[in-house]
Amino acid sequence: MFWRRRYREVTCTLCALIATFVVIILPSPTALDGPLLDLLIKAREIVFPTEDRPERSSVVVMALDKRSLESPDLAPYPRTLLAPVWASALDAVFGTGASAVGFDFLLGYSANQLLPNYDLPFLAALGKYREKIVLARSATTRPALQFLAALRNDEKSLGLGELVSDPDGSYRRVWATRYDVRSGQSLPSLAGALLLRAKAVSMPGEVVLAPRHHLEKIPTYALIDVLSCAKAAPEVLKQVFRNRIVLIGSTLPEEDRKISSGRFLTPQRYDGPVLHPCGLKRLGASVPDSQTVPGVFIHAAAVEAVVSGHITATTPRAIVAGLSAATATAGAAVGMFLTPWLAVAAILVVALLIFVAATSFLATDIWIPLALPLVALVGAPVVAYVMRYLVEERTRRQIQNAFSHYLSPTIVDRLASDASALKLGGERRDVTVMFADLSGFTALSGRVEPEVLTRMVNQYLSHIVQAVEATNGYVDKFIGDAVMAIWGAPVADPNHAGNGIRAALAAVERIRQEKEAAEKRGERSFSVKIGVNSGPAVVGNVGTEKRFNYTAVGETVNVASRLESVPSIYGCQIVVGPRTAELAKGEFLLCELDWIQVKGIEGALAIFEPLVELEKATHEQIERAQRFAQALTCYRAMRFAEAYEIWEPLAREEPGSLSANDGKGEPELNPPAVMAARASGLAVDPPVSPWDGVWVLSGK
Repeated sequence: MFWRRRYREVTCTLCALIATFVVIILPSPTALDGPLLDLLIKAREIVFPTEDRPERSSVVVMALDKRSLESPDLAPYPRTLLAPVWASALDAVFGTGASAVGFDFLLGYSANQLLPNYDLPFLAALGKYREKIVLARSATTRPALQFLAALRNDEKSLGLGELVSDPDGSYRRVWATRYDVRSGQSLPSLAGALLLRAKAVSMPGEVVLAPRHHLEKIPTYALIDVLSCAKAAPEVLKQVFRNRIVLIGSTLPEEDRKISSGRFLTPQRYDGPVLHPCGLKRLGASVPDSQTVPGVFIHAAAVEAVVSGHITATTPRAIVAGLSAATATAGAAVGMFLTPWLAVAAILVVALLIFVAATSFLATDIWIPLALPLVALVGAPVVAYVMRYLVEERTRRQIQNAFSHYLSPTIVDRLASDASALKLGGERRDVTVMFADLSGFTALSGRVEPEVLTRMVNQYLSHIVQAVEATNGYVDKFIGDAVMAIWGAPVADPNHAGNGIRAALAAVERIRQEKEAAEKRGERSFSVKIGVNSGPAVVGNVGTEKRFNYTAVGETVNVASRLESVPSIYGCQIVVGPRTAELAKGEFLLCELDWIQVKGIEGALAIFEPLVELEKATHEQIERAQRFAQALTCYRAMRFAEAYEIWEPLAREEPGSLSANDGKGEPELNPPAVMAARASGLAVDPPVSPWDGVWVLSGK
């Protein structure tokens, strides 16, 4: 299916489309972009440091600071009665050639209401310099009527002193105008009005504050120092205020403090050197350890950005959308092809590269909002991992289901959960191995069509497989019409011998039932002969680097293979080796058949026939097993006639087995009959003494 074959490409494309759509529907910049801008500004300060040159600043702040208010000249005046002081300040700065002056506090009260003509000097200064003065107002409150009258009610002399914060409470933008719902007018900001009064560059609709220095590094001088130097050294003030825009505002630690985009920048911690004996000096940060700055510096920074030409441009939404699509694609690719830890490392590297690139752009006054691209970079791998899991898990299940037809489900499960198992090598374990072969296959193969024969063989082999898997065994392989099975590997089984015998008995019984049913229908059928052996073996993946099989190798397996042909000799259907009999003697009624010597194996083997589980054994079955053992004792003592006398009656009592004659129509045999015939022959022609009682098999 195309989707499953190309799901990686589809997922990457889907993530890119989702990222683009999100950028289109969400406002840009987003709430997360503000804090990221603060970090970019700090990074720019570190990577691209610039020299602090106060003489190049186009803005100067005259600070109403604590030292000024506590000075002998100003201490007698309440804040509402400073109009004469403001008159002196205006004369001082305009006398030096300042281009415009703005007040960043609302002059909403005139002392003339209490003291006639008290504000006359200030009113015169307002009238004199009205073309260069801007008073702060709020959206709902204007300066006192007397001050407005002195300005001839010129709306151009008023500017909004209120600032609008971002959702996180920080101040990163200053607008040229703001729409007032009550009046239905667009009111100019304090910064915008000052730029108009100074006849400077027009302010754009929005100024993004991305300062290169801490905002309080804008040249700042105390009000009291300016007033003192206006009398003692006016020429010094010309160096400070000439052709510059002046903002007058409070720098008191407890008043009008705001968090700005430059909050992480390095502040000027101490006042500068005294410029003149009159006391004029550049002030340091009002509260150096705070991330806040007096609000007047927000306005000053906006004016400075416009006049200096360092207006930070926000990249268009289309570019942000394209970058988000690219990061989403990269993130999805990382999630598709890398492990989680490598993916995290890759995402961090990509995010760092993007951040460095954005810092470089900010150095050229271009701001790239990074929130959505970074969210896409982080979110896309999550989507990719979900899709990867859904598709690959489904594929894994399909492969597991497909291979379960070729491999044991236990092996498939092991490979699915532990890919490291797919390597050559093995381990030594105690296991039980069974070889089961269908009797009658050779005779039947020339009498029926191949398709019919294959169907019959598969049907009978399925009964063996079911018996093996029902006892937690592993079907190792099919060898034509034979099956090799293992207990104790790959899954450990402490009762591997008992389960191996139990499976052999179940397979014999099920095939016997199938055989009887087929004979009643007049159809051909199979019997089965089984050899079971237990012992140590090397189990694991055997083969080449490109192709291997999980199996068991060693003498235990070889003996089991040899025992598979023994039942046909002794007229039974199951023969087990000595170790199997030893391990399972507490569970099954076993009948020792003989000592044999098989080809390729040194030493004699005691072979046993498992008759039935002990708990199900009848008195007659136990009695027959005991009689067989008695005869075997006589046989090994070379008392062949006595052995014959015991085995011959047993042979008549016990049913025969077709597996002994492979369906060739010969008389049925059983173990007592086989041993009785052998004892009879040896009684006539006894072996040379001493005799070890071992029957040597010449064939397989």
